[in-house]
Amino acid sequence: MTARYVRSGATGSANGTSWANAYTKLATAFAAGAAGDTYYISEDHAESTAGTVAPDSKGTLSNPTIVLCVDHNGSVPPVAADLRATGQVSATGVSNVIQLNGSTSYWGLIFGVDNDSSISLSKNVTVHQKFTNCSIRLAGAGSNGGISPGNGSSAPASLVEFINTTFSFGSVSHKINVDCDIVWRDTPSALLGTIPTVLFQFSTGVGSKLRCQGVDFSAAGSGKTLIGNTSASATACTAEFIDCKINAAATLAAVPQSPGQLEIDAVRTGSSGLNYNQYRGRYAGSLIEETTIVRTGGASNGTTPMSWKIVTTANANWHFPFEAPPIAIWNDTTGSAVTATVECRAAAIPNDDELWLDVEYLGDASSPQGSFISDTKATPLTATAAQTSSSESWGGSTASFKLDVTFTPQQKGWILARVKAGKASSTFYVDPKVTMS
Repeated sequence: MTARYVRSGATGSANGTSWANAYTKLATAFAAGAAGDTYYISEDHAESTAGTVAPDSKGTLSNPTIVLCVDHNGSVPPVAADLRATGQVSATGVSNVIQLNGSTSYWGLIFGVDNDSSISLSKNVTVHQKFTNCSIRLAGAGSNGGISPGNGSSAPASLVEFINTTFSFGSVSHKINVDCDIVWRDTPSALLGTIPTVLFQFSTGVGSKLRCQGVDFSAAGSGKTLIGNTSASATACTAEFIDCKINAAATLAAVPQSPGQLEIDAVRTGSSGLNYNQYRGRYAGSLIEETTIVRTGGASNGTTPMSWKIVTTANANWHFPFEAPPIAIWNDTTGSAVTATVECRAAAIPNDDELWLDVEYLGDASSPQGSFISDTKATPLTATAAQTSSSESWGGSTASFKLDVTFTPQQKGWILARVKAGKASSTFYVDPKVTMS
């Protein structure tokens, strides 16, 4: 594992052995290096190429390349105090791109294109790339530019991480194409420049995953959508937003176009100082937190009572319903029957094929295999029955009812209650609190 130096202003022998003899371009340094090498990029490095820039790191999953932007006037070799975030690698000219290959961890670099071009990350199949304290920048006002983590394959096998890394765009038509697994976290003011109309687009990947944690997307305001309509060739994809900040005027996600295409979940993600935001987007419907139509004595964050508002699409039915997130409660009873109850509210009391409760519990004393019980109808040919009315007090003027099942746990452990909605184009309010009796 060799330390190599890169500085665009170096005038020595360009063999990378020192700042005086540094390589002047990252691609040249990579070509001379090996897996596991560390590359120190000068803080005043300003590499610009009138053409495609394709630094081909030789890093592997087990032996990645490390690239660090540091002060060339600091210690040799550099120490933590020398780290910087100002070194630049740029491609100029129409349709020229940056393509970053190989398993590599980048710290403090700025990657940019100055025209209607693209930046491809994790271009190889099966690589891991990490960008810490970096900036990814697209310029140009055209409609063809984009940032593409992943290899554009229908079977992605790469992971790209962004930590305190910002993205800048030059056109509302630009976007981030999700073609692999992406983790983006801990980034204030994440979006700069011209904010795209659609930020993320799942394009060609099968099983691509996007997870954003602690990222500020609030610059995307009115008329902006974070997750756009997914390409028909992208399937089995997931998107998660955890502890993120978004603009109240923005749309979090478009409705998924098919049941196996994209699943979207957001937890503690919103525009104000709330810690109970909840969103789920599925082909059969969506769920969001509600603070007006709530049950007296029901779920609360300790200060604010809340419920879940479920709105089904025209695609929901008993066979393929919308499924809410699980509501967990610990159970200490074994060998005796217990009843789990979830209180609900709707315009009218639904039938048991329109809204029902599935409960998963430990029903075998000798095995961890889960047991299931439901208060829906038993078979497709079983006659439907109305759910049970309830005297619980709620805000609003709609009907109160409850979903409940009785079962006998054989082990202590978590009980998971899942509310399912099979009535199309309907609205239900669910108290996300299980009571056991």
